[in-house]
Amino acid sequence: MKKYKIFNNFGLKILAVFISVLLWLAVINVSDPVINTSYADIPVVVTNADRITSQGKVYELTSETTVDISVSAKRSVQDFLSEDNFKAVVDLEDYDDKAGQVPIRIECNKYSGQIESMKPKTEFATVNIEDMLSKQFVITPVVSGEPEEGYIVGSVSTAENIVRISGAESVVSEIKKITAEVSVTALSSDVNTSVDLKLYDKDGEQITDNNLMKNISTVAMSVQILATKELPIRFSTSGVPKDGYGICGELTASKESIVIAGKPTALMYLTSVDITSAAVKVDGADQKVSVEVDLTRYLPDGIVLADPENDRMVTVEVPIDEIMKKEFEIPISSVKMTGLEQSLEAEIIDSDEVILVRLEGFATQMRQLQMKDVGLSVNWEAYMAANEMQKLEEGRYRVPLTLDVPEGITKPANDIAVLIEVKEK
Repeated sequence: MKKYKIFNNFGLKILAVFISVLLWLAVINVSDPVINTSYADIPVVVTNADRITSQGKVYELTSETTVDISVSAKRSVQDFLSEDNFKAVVDLEDYDDKAGQVPIRIECNKYSGQIESMKPKTEFATVNIEDMLSKQFVITPVVSGEPEEGYIVGSVSTAENIVRISGAESVVSEIKKITAEVSVTALSSDVNTSVDLKLYDKDGEQITDNNLMKNISTVAMSVQILATKELPIRFSTSGVPKDGYGICGELTASKESIVIAGKPTALMYLTSVDITSAAVKVDGADQKVSVEVDLTRYLPDGIVLADPENDRMVTVEVPIDEIMKKEFEIPISSVKMTGLEQSLEAEIIDSDEVILVRLEGFATQMRQLQMKDVGLSVNWEAYMAANEMQKLEEGRYRVPLTLDVPEGITKPANDIAVLIEVKEK
């Protein structure tokens, strides 16, 4: 039996193995080649930021926050990769102070050992470094829109009224106003909500910078919605004018009515706004008294003025004038008689030819009063009724005269009476 030895034709065997390996590699490369694939919008991630922030500075990527990349790997690897497997790293330890740039490094969380190359299409990220500024601002509540008709905005408040903003000095220094804004359009009940803070510059333009840091970014806001009602204002006076003077007319006010606001249940039974007499004093006055009254002092608890800016103060005026006395001698012949039966005639038989009438009134009116404005008359029907007489007989009667004077003139306290003789015609 013929035996074969392993080292027979050994060189040929080695050559055959080598050729087999080459053929295997060729087959593999043909069926699973290395290919280049592009991935878009890979997020840029900043690392070692404390290299900047530890110096009291802030940084900002002024270039794009995403990059496009090119990846070289075998098809079998590429088939299992997507944009989610990559990130673009900007390591601030590599920051170039002169160029203001940092090289972009691409990292992959999958098959990284089987990827031949990963290159960003943008090789450097531009980074702006600034001093940090931290500043406190007052939060200004802002209400927009109009409530339902018949309602107004009452008190407006925020749970917090101060916010601290930190960031690039160039940005923070531009902030002039921070607001918490809520709309009350067509509302008739209170608003309680949480709103985002808004930042504005000196021109009223909103500032939006994602790199700014706030100790609070939202704030709870409460807006009170109140019903309104219009009510008359009522005044009275206290005290006595100077001796010989008096109040010569009605009080007048710069406003006769006012619109108030409150909860509907609080407004339901209110019919007027009453100003106490202590607010309008005329003690010792000898001329017109003018008083400024703060209406808010006379509103019930829970009630406010609908327009406090314009309606808070009202001016009350009290006319004061001197009291003057004046005498008139009225001829007896000018006394008129009414209500006398046609069959009778009457004649005043007092010996005096004139009747002295003493009148009293305010000087302004008394100075204009003339004798023609003063009338004396006898009303026989009224006299008979007062004395329960069915028929007026002939005879003599002492009859009180009716004194007619303009309104505002004070008549004598005692009746003026004359003796009249009545007889048949």
